[in-house]
Amino acid sequence: MATVDTFIGAGGGSDGLIAITDYAIMIADVESAQARALAQALASGALTDLPKAKRIELSNLSSVQTNQHRLDVTLRYWDGRTTQMTVAAFADVGARDRALAALQRRFGPAIRREQTQYGLVRAVGIPLLWTVGIALFSWILVGAAQELSAGAELPVRHAVRPKTALVAAVLTLIGPVGAALLGVLATGVALRWTYQRWKQPPLMVRLIRG
Repeated sequence: MATVDTFIGAGGGSDGLIAITDYAIMIADVESAQARALAQALASGALTDLPKAKRIELSNLSSVQTNQHRLDVTLRYWDGRTTQMTVAAFADVGARDRALAALQRRFGPAIRREQTQYGLVRAVGIPLLWTVGIALFSWILVGAAQELSAGAELPVRHAVRPKTALVAAVLTLIGPVGAALLGVLATGVALRWTYQRWKQPPLMVRLIRG
């Protein structure tokens, strides 16, 4: 009889359910009460599959990665054409660690575990680049909003592009002040990410096939 390990997740706007069988990982976006009922059904054998759940065959799984300071786990797998990535968020650290142990148990020596403590430069490098990029992009948008509010027209070659026309319409609606506020907010979020990584550099754990 196939064994199954179930974990209450924390994905989307609901708790969700993550199930690991001998053959697949299933991630269902369901409410807490339904998640617990489904978990019991899977454990008792009354249910062998999760309807409408995202299913990743273990045979296609290439790696699993998590930051020990977070609750989410990144799954990379082959879908027959390219390598895809899915993130599963667990309700607590204990559930996340039990899920990693369940995967290690199923793969045995076919999977190796690596642990890497990021240094300060590596920890803040990417967030800092994002912060600078967002700040520069925000500055460009504010300038564009100022030109549009002054009566400048969008060049014809850009106006025919739906995405460009949509951005221009939004900038016209919110104006330079609105664009600046959005820019400050986005830059603030990026700065907070940078600070968190500086304060607590990631301790990455990876399970790698082969």
